Amino acid sequence: MIRDAKNYILVVDDDPYVLESISLILNKYGYAVVTCKNAVEALTQLQRAKYDVIVTDIKMPQISGIELLERIRDFDTGTPVILMSAYAELNTAIDAIQKGVFDFIIKPYKPEYLVYAIGKAVKHIRLM
Repeated sequence: MIRDAKNYILVVDDDPYVLESISLILNKYGYAVVTCKNAVEALTQLQRAKYDVIVTDIKMPQISGIELLERIRDFDTGTPVILMSAYAELNTAIDAIQKGVFDFIIKPYKPEYLVYAIGKAVKHIRLM
């Protein structure tokens, strides 16, 4: 896959409205966005291409966002993964931190915080 200079963001969520809204917001800021409606699709997509940042919901059918994070870390320790959840629990956040999450966003999210978190993750990978 030939890439341009844009930063590529993979967004994973089982809610199509969340996928659409995040895509619109990030496209407005110049990011190239690929969306997946579940973790199985995301894992397939990750075999095809490298992404600069991965944003995933935690509560999804089949494979949760935490499980997706674990699987990503099995083959990629460097790509920043940002988890989103409407059900923020301290234990979940601690578990995610121990598994290498880059950031944690509470739903409903503020668009400016989403853009800030993505920007911070992109700067992080540039520094690495």
